[in-house]
Amino acid sequence: MKKKRIGTVPRPVLKSLVTDIKKLVVNDEGRLFLLEIIEEIPYDMRPAIIESLSAFYDIEMVSFFHLLKWEYGKEMELLCNRALEKYSMAGIDVKPPEIFNGDFYRAYASCSRHTGKITLDVAWKSAEKELHVECFYLTFNPDGVHSFFLLENMPWQQYEEDRISSADMIELSFKEACFLVSSAYEFNVRHMNRPALGKYLYQKYLDYDLAPDSIREKELIRKISIRLAPRQVVNSFFYALRYQDAPYAASLFYGEDTIQSDEFTDFNSPGKVLLEGEVNEVYGSQQTARVTAYTLFLKEYTVYRNSYCFYLQREEAGNWLITDIERVKNGVVESQELNPFNIKVFCRVYEVNDIDELFDVLDKVENIKEVEELPSGMHMRVSSHEDDFNHGVSLLSGVIADLVLNGDEFVVIAREHAAILDFHNILTSETNAPVLCRGEYEVSFLNACNYLGGRYIYFEDILLGEEELMSEDGMRLICARYLVKDSKPVRERIEKFKNLEFEISEEYQIYYQFADCCGEPGFFAEYVLGPNWVTLSTFGERDMNVARRNFEDKMYDYLEFDGMELKTDSIFDVLTIDVKKEYPQLESILKEIYLNKWYNSNLTTLLGMSPSEASQSEEGIRLLWALFKKIRQKEKKKYLSGRRNNLNLKEYIRKVEQKRGKH
Repeated sequence: MKKKRIGTVPRPVLKSLVTDIKKLVVNDEGRLFLLEIIEEIPYDMRPAIIESLSAFYDIEMVSFFHLLKWEYGKEMELLCNRALEKYSMAGIDVKPPEIFNGDFYRAYASCSRHTGKITLDVAWKSAEKELHVECFYLTFNPDGVHSFFLLENMPWQQYEEDRISSADMIELSFKEACFLVSSAYEFNVRHMNRPALGKYLYQKYLDYDLAPDSIREKELIRKISIRLAPRQVVNSFFYALRYQDAPYAASLFYGEDTIQSDEFTDFNSPGKVLLEGEVNEVYGSQQTARVTAYTLFLKEYTVYRNSYCFYLQREEAGNWLITDIERVKNGVVESQELNPFNIKVFCRVYEVNDIDELFDVLDKVENIKEVEELPSGMHMRVSSHEDDFNHGVSLLSGVIADLVLNGDEFVVIAREHAAILDFHNILTSETNAPVLCRGEYEVSFLNACNYLGGRYIYFEDILLGEEELMSEDGMRLICARYLVKDSKPVRERIEKFKNLEFEISEEYQIYYQFADCCGEPGFFAEYVLGPNWVTLSTFGERDMNVARRNFEDKMYDYLEFDGMELKTDSIFDVLTIDVKKEYPQLESILKEIYLNKWYNSNLTTLLGMSPSEASQSEEGIRLLWALFKKIRQKEKKKYLSGRRNNLNLKEYIRKVEQKRGKH
């Protein structure tokens, strides 16, 4: 019998990788580098390569498979256990290697918690005159545990000298260090982002049993933050809202309990996006202050401008803290200048030729900072001032340009065309420029923000326009993508929500979740589960927020968020000839739940009304018939181009008339 080949990777490539593994797996510095090599392997190929490596019966490979289990958990556990079982059957000792386990010496953190980012160094005794120092860069935003590296065999004297020279570092207890690492890691969990490599080493901080109230969180945050003036306190509060840094926001309030006023609750209501928040004026004395400020919030495609009065008091320790918030004024923004739907920005798109050279060029740009990591790159911003909280959260004021690295694409976004030209000169001044210009565009600021948020895979997808990204009836399909680390619990979670399930092939299953639409079943969410990925699709941001919150809850060990996009595909695209033959009832079911959803959905084409609401007024009926005319025009275009209509105009009209007849 011919022996089955394991995987599809050429054996010489695997042998070279095994040679590297054997050299690197013997110490922690090498292990961290080895994990970086694993991360470079495309996600889809990783399982096949890991399984293929189990064919090399070297004792060092035992340590390698244990390392993967510790680092990746459920994602690699099954593969690694199979490999270790094979080794055990071959007579190889599969006992896990010993990982460094010294005695705690000291921990220091930077006094920068108010910025949402800190550095943390934890030193462990490794020998009589040497220390093992674990260094973190922690962020309290979606990046969470951003970076981790080791300083092994560091002389005690050098460590002490470094600490003395670092005036902005403050000593912490081991318990406090564990709390900070765990707090940052919670952001990774909440946003389903992979933390920094080296988790197998810093897992001890996450596992440390912190009893409730064993850490006075507000006091710790204030301890590692600098004192701020009243203006800076309120502006920093707005920054905390933008990054959903609830612990820091809570630390700004007077007393043990965070203020529970309606205004504070309103700031954190689901679906609201803070566009701007800044202090106008400050009135005060040595002990009390009154701060006026404004905010711009985006919710359901409507921009609201609110005015507030913050009341602050100075505590005995010298910190200014918020005692109350009063909303003075609120309303919908209709100004052409303030509404982000109407602001235009210039964008220049480049193809990246040399990523290392590109970063060398960007390192020379003043006042550039990383805003956040994206699923396939990084968002950076160049500002005209430092982040000292004398300025608040801004839409575009103070921002010279946003720079986006997205895979092989690099985009410069700026309101002033002169800034676009300046950056073009910087990027292309060398003979061998690291980027090649592909085009320049003018788009709405909102679409540029959607690109930053991962709604478009490529920048030029924006050029399709909102009309093309909506179906002819005004519905807009949004899709969230995830990598699956462990398919069994993911399938079990979907099973809890699904009302309908179909197996499209051996590798693909599709699930539908219904919502109550005035007593009838309506479409809520679609889940498509593949071999190592899953997509979640809904109509509109509100449903997506609810669906993601329910789907992602406590699923961090099994899922990794991979971005979002607007989809031009329809939920009816699943109805291939083969699928319709196997599931003849599916088409009628999809039509029913879709039309029920459409009839009860607020549509921008109906000025925010649903077809249900529009059918009850003369103005609404006029808008509804304008929408029907648009549907008819799209029908004709599809017919002439040979494409199939999923729903025809008569079915929409029948739904409206049927519902009106019941009222």
